[in-house]
Amino acid sequence: MTVIDDRQDTFETRAARLDAARRAVDRLESDARIVADEYAAAVDAHVSAVLHHLVVLLRSDDRGRELLYEAVDDPEVFAALVKAGIVKPSLAMRAIQVLDGVRPYLTSHNGDVELVRIADGVAYVRLLGACQSCGSATETLRDSVAEALLEHLPEIREVRDVPPDAAPAAPQTTFIPLSSLTFGRTGR
Repeated sequence: MTVIDDRQDTFETRAARLDAARRAVDRLESDARIVADEYAAAVDAHVSAVLHHLVVLLRSDDRGRELLYEAVDDPEVFAALVKAGIVKPSLAMRAIQVLDGVRPYLTSHNGDVELVRIADGVAYVRLLGACQSCGSATETLRDSVAEALLEHLPEIREVRDVPPDAAPAAPQTTFIPLSSLTFGRTGR
């Protein structure tokens, strides 16, 4: 068991521990991996049920609703509610997930991609690293990014490349209406 100093117990360190544990589980032999995956699924189901119950309780009270709004502003709470299916991820979050899926291909060409913004059905992305100056490879990488976004996100109808020297990406803020927090199970 790993002991974590409270001063180092941050969202980032917990996420890194989860990623490391997931990689370790992926390296297990088949039978052990099945057991570990079932354990993780059981823990996720339990946490999801607890969060659903908590949201129902908070929504039933005026002060609870205020506290729920405050809690959803915390990135870690928001991530947990998204994972539990209580809050739908924003379009920007889903776009970042899609970009994370093509990132290994981009890094294999010494490149990367950054979502700058999404406005009026247009995703603005910035290619980073070696891929921004390598001619036809840039076009191939840009096409891979555009294809992934357009295929997985019907709300996006166009992808535009932003030059590397343009203004940096603005932080994405998301307003989540309380009505988007579900009462019961999703997907049933």
